[in-house]
Amino acid sequence: MKTTLTINGISHELEIHPSGTLLAILRGLGFHSVEFGDEHGLTGADTVMLDGRPVNAGLLLAAQAEGHKIATLMDEAVSRAHMGSDPQHQLRLYRRIDRQIQAKNSHRQANPRGG
Repeated sequence: MKTTLTINGISHELEIHPSGTLLAILRGLGFHSVEFGDEHGLTGADTVMLDGRPVNAGLLLAAQAEGHKIATLMDEAVSRAHMGSDPQHQLRLYRRIDRQIQAKNSHRQANPRGG
C-alpha cells in the first residue's frame, strides 16, 4: 500500500506492507538511531516522537503514522550540526533534543528490566 510519512520534516512517499512497523520502515530508510530493543517495546530503544509525544516505533504500524510528524533523535543531531549561528535556533534545537532524550530515558527508568 502507498503511504506518505513525514519524518524529520521531510515527506517520504513509500510503498509499505500493511503489517509493516514504523521501526522497520525507519530502519529501512537509514534511521539507525531508532533501534530494535525487544519485541514488546519495553526497552525504549525504538522510541520516536510522534507529534511531539514519545511512541514505540516497533509497536506502531507504519500506516498508523501517516498524517503525523515523526521525529528521530538522529534528526536532531544532524540538525544541530547544520544549525548555523542563530542562537535562538540553537536553543530551540537543544531543548527539543533534550525533551526527546528525557522521554527515552524516562521510559527506560520506568522499565529497568525491559519488562
